[in-house]
Amino acid sequence: MIDPFDHIRQTLDIEEVARRYGLEVNRHHKALCLFHNDHHESMSFKNNRFKCFACGAGGSAIDLVAKLFDLEPLEVVNKLNADFGLGLDLKGDYQPNTAKIQEMERQRQLKQAFDDWCDKTYSDHAQLARFYWKNILKYQPVSEMDEFHPRYVKAMHQWETVNYLLDILLKGSHEEKIELYKNLNSLEVWAS
Repeated sequence: MIDPFDHIRQTLDIEEVARRYGLEVNRHHKALCLFHNDHHESMSFKNNRFKCFACGAGGSAIDLVAKLFDLEPLEVVNKLNADFGLGLDLKGDYQPNTAKIQEMERQRQLKQAFDDWCDKTYSDHAQLARFYWKNILKYQPVSEMDEFHPRYVKAMHQWETVNYLLDILLKGSHEEKIELYKNLNSLEVWAS
């Protein structure tokens, strides 16, 4: 018989569990801790575990649910089994679907890689936006008679595009972000 605790730890993404039970996890994988009066998202999620750097609470998805609902470990397994439709037979011999576990882990890794790409792309484009804004301010014509400086012209042309990309990365739907990923990667392949 394989341990259902291990199966839950391997199968369920802790951020998905946290969201299911009311925590708002941001794109930086942080949330307000429910275990103390938190005003600055001090609960962090990494490597399928949680840690609050203010109150010290931490652990796996099982530990999180146990603490949230004041449940014993076996009650947590039953709750997660029911709430996430895991289909665990907790009365007899249990054999997990290893192909399903592997596919869920692959999907979790893909999601993490995509989230990392979104964060890095946002950071890179925010730096570009600052650069273009500085050039707009520095090279803008003082009077109507002045010629446009080439850096001012380039900054003005790029400003809207960069801010459009930042808007998608910050507020866009998942589908819009995927489309942006495809478009930017096809441009990079074309440019090389």
